[in-house]
Amino acid sequence: MKTRPSSARNLRSVLQKQLGKRTVLGVAIPLLEDHISEAAVGRLSLGLTDKQIETGFRQLAAQFLHSDFHSTYLARPLRDSGFLDFSGGKYQLRPSLLTGLTIEELRALLDEVTQSLRSAFEQRQAAIRRLEETCALPEEHLEERSALVKEYLSQISGNGGEMFEVVSFAVLREYFRTFGFSLQRFSTTHANDGGMDFVAGDAIYQVTTDESVAKVQRDLRKSPGTKRVLVRPNMTQKVFDFSGHQVLETIELNDLLNHFIAWLSGRDTRMKHSTHLQQVLEIALEEFRREDRAEITDVSGSPMVN
Repeated sequence: MKTRPSSARNLRSVLQKQLGKRTVLGVAIPLLEDHISEAAVGRLSLGLTDKQIETGFRQLAAQFLHSDFHSTYLARPLRDSGFLDFSGGKYQLRPSLLTGLTIEELRALLDEVTQSLRSAFEQRQAAIRRLEETCALPEEHLEERSALVKEYLSQISGNGGEMFEVVSFAVLREYFRTFGFSLQRFSTTHANDGGMDFVAGDAIYQVTTDESVAKVQRDLRKSPGTKRVLVRPNMTQKVFDFSGHQVLETIELNDLLNHFIAWLSGRDTRMKHSTHLQQVLEIALEEFRREDRAEITDVSGSPMVN
């Protein structure tokens, strides 16, 4: 039996790139469940209305999403690179992405993406507990605080890069605060941020654990003409060469560890008081709590002030 090449783009390859992402999978899962249930009895799925998708989303939210539903979540999957079609008032999984996939493969995919949401939720709860415990340590426990910040910052795989984004924000915000500058973070729950993850003055910070040139290309197409800083675990020479004059500065994991955290830790060591590292942990803790609550009040993608 001839097997399909692993590089073939289908629903499985599309959704596997979105593992752990609440707003994407919260939309995809109800549609996938409907498609499987209809196929199991020999019928073709006619799709779901936005209200039906919202109902499925909220059922998932009650378990581990902790996110409200917004109609904007349906916009991005309708793009050429997405997985949805819209016709007759209903949303459907794109037929071209379903070609060749058996019902058993779709059930396995449903289990995989659902488990990724559960895992992401559990990881966030574990991170919150450890941050709470470390924040509660006596102020002279500098090493424990420093070790946790470095550990979490270096977790660049899994959970959609959430750990890297949250902790890099906490480090940079506290560092810039000491010089009188403000850094704000957009909520990662919404997809309408125009490519802005952090905002400082007239510059935007675009953060990702995806180190590919293709990702840089997509980011640079967002918010054209705006000064930007790229935050990545590692900047390859290809990325440097491609970004060129379009990028104000780049920040890598080594920069965060050896400059920003080192500077904050040095100040704490000199004072024998965990002022800066405690702030980093408290900022990260509040961001994880906010992710968990998903208390979104502005669906336009405006930055939330913490």
